[in-house]
Amino acid sequence: MLAGDLMQEALRERAPSRHDKGRYRLVRDLDVNVEHFNEVLGYPKSYDVILRRMRVGGVDVATYVINGLFLNIDDIEILRGIASIEARAGGPQAEGTDRGPGGSRLGVLRSLLEAHLVHSQVSIVDDFDDAILQVMSGPMVLLVDGEAAAIKIDIRYYPDRNPGPPAVEQLILGPQDGFVENIIDNSALIRRRVRDPGLRFEIVEVGRRSRTDVAITYIEGLTDPRLVDLVRCRLKAIVTDGIPSGEQTVAEFLTRQPWNPFPTARKTIRPDIAATNLYDGHVVVIVDTTPVALITPVSLFQLLQNPEDYHVAPVYGTYLRWVEAYSVIWATIIPALWLLLATHPALLARIPALSFIGPKHPGSIPLTIQFLLAELAIDVLRRAILNSPASMATSFGILGAVIIGQVATKVGLFTPEALVYMVGAAIASFAVSNMELGMALRILRISLILLEWLWGLPGIVVGVLFWVMMAARTESLGIPYLWPLLPFNWPALRSVLVREPATARAPRPLVMAPRDRWRGGY
Repeated sequence: MLAGDLMQEALRERAPSRHDKGRYRLVRDLDVNVEHFNEVLGYPKSYDVILRRMRVGGVDVATYVINGLFLNIDDIEILRGIASIEARAGGPQAEGTDRGPGGSRLGVLRSLLEAHLVHSQVSIVDDFDDAILQVMSGPMVLLVDGEAAAIKIDIRYYPDRNPGPPAVEQLILGPQDGFVENIIDNSALIRRRVRDPGLRFEIVEVGRRSRTDVAITYIEGLTDPRLVDLVRCRLKAIVTDGIPSGEQTVAEFLTRQPWNPFPTARKTIRPDIAATNLYDGHVVVIVDTTPVALITPVSLFQLLQNPEDYHVAPVYGTYLRWVEAYSVIWATIIPALWLLLATHPALLARIPALSFIGPKHPGSIPLTIQFLLAELAIDVLRRAILNSPASMATSFGILGAVIIGQVATKVGLFTPEALVYMVGAAIASFAVSNMELGMALRILRISLILLEWLWGLPGIVVGVLFWVMMAARTESLGIPYLWPLLPFNWPALRSVLVREPATARAPRPLVMAPRDRWRGGY
């Protein structure tokens, strides 16, 4: 028999996996429940699974909890309260007392739940798979002999860090707290800024094995219910083992445009940005274990808005928006245009004012290759700095700048003009407030350089038209990506070009179909 046939036969005769749903169920026999729990949880193979058996009120009970996902003081207090029940009850209960319709002994379960478990989050779990999930998520699960149900005691405490200044989207003025890897802390950071009773955090479990908590955040009565339903349906339709990449995996399933370079969901690690977008009718998706939240839907012009614009005077905020627009132009088309003029003297001769463009000594390497090598060198340097210890990052930056900026030009690898334009384009990419949009602009810049190399001016025109048409065809959960330019909406476009003062009674974006149109509730 071939190896493949043996494999197929083994798969057909395979016993049900311990991950198969419905294999076990909670029964009234505590020993059977404990045996099934031990098999599924891998006790005692897994050292972090803690099992404690004791006798309470004349009835055997067992508790399961994961080491490291709770505070010892909480565990001690819960166990102390359980152990004291028999003393408070005056001894073991008589067999068969306080029986329910099914003949189960409800006295101990009711006593535990209503009188003795003094904890804010206690509930009944009557499904075996749900009880296993609760244990793996951190809460303590209490099994009672004679009951086909368990008690969940939420004493979990995830290892995390305190909210600190964001590593990106930094501000000189304004809040200095950022999201962390704990979904509960992130929800609290938003709740602190949005005290609207309509604020909702709906939990959806994503991942067949990871069962990661993902929160759908919106303001009920303001956000379009159809948008909330769309986000909810797409999150529930995710089929994958887990989401180790966190928000990026969720974003790819949510927007369903993985090969589109334009970001169709805004990532942020700032709770103030998330709160601002909630007020505009957006939906914010928070993924547990990651400090990044997703804002959906978004348009290209919303990605260009920087929170710093709202922490300075409106005049200066407007100036900063124009600086952002200038950075976008420099990061995309300026290097290709310079390359076009430098390699086509006939075009340059028609514009005397630009006679300074073009290297006096081009060197032995074509200018296009120089541009591509400089682009590659900048990305290599960036990754080297990110992967270096903090104490060495500055040294790597200085070393790379010296090698690229001085030695490479002296040996003729780069011309000074080409290096200036490429480094300027790289700086402009980092000046764009949204990091993912800056990466997309880098792809656009490289493609335009290659098209100019192949076809000159027609190549640049074709490349620009292609990317504009692609952006025009892109949608973010049904919202046009170039709104308010396409479709044209002058009031919304004016608010993009000009940072309006806070005293202006501006409407919320109509494209979001908000249920409350005017800011301030008018």
